[in-house]
Amino acid sequence: MNPLRFRAWWIAGGVLIALAVAVTSLLPPADLPNVQVWDKFEHAIAFFVLAAWFGGVLRPDRYWWLALALVAFGVGIEIAQGAMGVGRTADLRDVFADATGIVIGAALARLVGADGWMRRVERCFGVPAPAAD
Repeated sequence: MNPLRFRAWWIAGGVLIALAVAVTSLLPPADLPNVQVWDKFEHAIAFFVLAAWFGGVLRPDRYWWLALALVAFGVGIEIAQGAMGVGRTADLRDVFADATGIVIGAALARLVGADGWMRRVERCFGVPAPAAD
């Protein structure tokens, strides 16, 4: 499998997505726009995006670690929501929604193949793979 030419940038993008998920999950509900979507669906979509994004960076044999890290991230958000007292509550069903999104996102990333969707994007734009050390 060829390494990503812009791996650091891809990871930075994923970290920004994770920060956006954390911030929107921890802000008081009154500070967020009402998008009229079921809360559990929002959780599943957010964690689907995270799993699919980081699934493009990692080798498929590392997806178990990715899933565990993202579930821990979701649990951490729920613990923080329960502790903050700003109109948010911890909900185990949110963790199950997160896990559903993680499974679907990782499965989709895996279906793209071992070469990964990010490598395909880089090749599509003519970005050469970095030289092997």
